[in-house]
Amino acid sequence: MHWEGSIHATNKLACSDCHNPMDKVSVNSLLVKPTITQVCVQCHQQQRSEFMKRSHMPVLEGKMSCVDCHNPHGTVTRPLLKADSVNDVCYTCHAEKRGPYIWEHAPVRENCANCHLPHGSNQDKLLVAARPQLCQQCHQVANHSATLYNFNQGLAGPNSISSGGITTTNPRVIGRSCQNCHVQIHGSNHPAGSRFQR
Repeated sequence: MHWEGSIHATNKLACSDCHNPMDKVSVNSLLVKPTITQVCVQCHQQQRSEFMKRSHMPVLEGKMSCVDCHNPHGTVTRPLLKADSVNDVCYTCHAEKRGPYIWEHAPVRENCANCHLPHGSNQDKLLVAARPQLCQQCHQVANHSATLYNFNQGLAGPNSISSGGITTTNPRVIGRSCQNCHVQIHGSNHPAGSRFQR
């Protein structure tokens, strides 16, 4: 129904670019390649390279395919999403992030892509930047863990902790960094969860 005007139609793709009705190459959909993903990555090389990154959607492993999120035959959204927004697509698998929450984190409510890349990233959990730098893009508060960290504030730097002659790294910059304390970063339903700690 939405093929006319879709990004695939305007790029002059024909049915035969993805489908081959004369030869049984794939199990279903009469595709030109054995799987949907193999058909899509013929043209979408950028997404293919993102799937090769350390943290990625399990598309190349066969646990999901491009059509789990996109409708190649057209939708009302420009990236051919199967829902009205990026968040609605994400919530089909990540329903626990939907809410509603008493305390909502505004970037989460606005768009999952504010913090996560949809196909793949070299950061943990498809994040757009490493923590704490990701959090510090918005939270730059003095006298708190959001104080900007740089190269000399890690191991044995001015923000390290010394106790009994032993110097350790400040816990604000290791592991999950900000999320060491702010564990409910997507939102909290605890009455005392305004800082996403509960």
